[in-house]
Amino acid sequence: MTKFILIGMLAVQLFFLEVTNAAQNPDQGGVFKMENNVYKILTEEQWKTASETGLIEVELDKKDGFIHLSTASQLAGTLSFYFADDEDLILLQLDRSQIKDALIYEAPFPVGDRTGEFPHLYSELSVDQVAQVWKISRGAFSLPKEIILQAENL
Repeated sequence: MTKFILIGMLAVQLFFLEVTNAAQNPDQGGVFKMENNVYKILTEEQWKTASETGLIEVELDKKDGFIHLSTASQLAGTLSFYFADDEDLILLQLDRSQIKDALIYEAPFPVGDRTGEFPHLYSELSVDQVAQVWKISRGAFSLPKEIILQAENL
């Protein structure tokens, strides 16, 4: 049976998730909000580049023509399926009021085992549109893919 690392089911509870403030500004980060928020996961190098340029741009998003985002209930799956080899990442909570006009919920892309609708942003994403920033570090249970998908699709 294939297993993946589960970082956290943020929609329900944080499981063994080390959350530290990753922002330059100590007033950002550390406060978790659950009002239908959307999130972007970056590597530390991607966040460093974004902080320097002011724009959050990753190759996958450029290739697909939109910015891949996750809801809180989708984060565990996204972390497990796309960031399994990363130890430390940056989790961004976006300011929905600044992106709502360009945010569309659609079928997952690329098509695979994941179902439901995922938030896709059809505009540039600037660091000014980030509401909260956390540095997250690996440290959790390994769960079967089937359980992650079931929890994500509740």
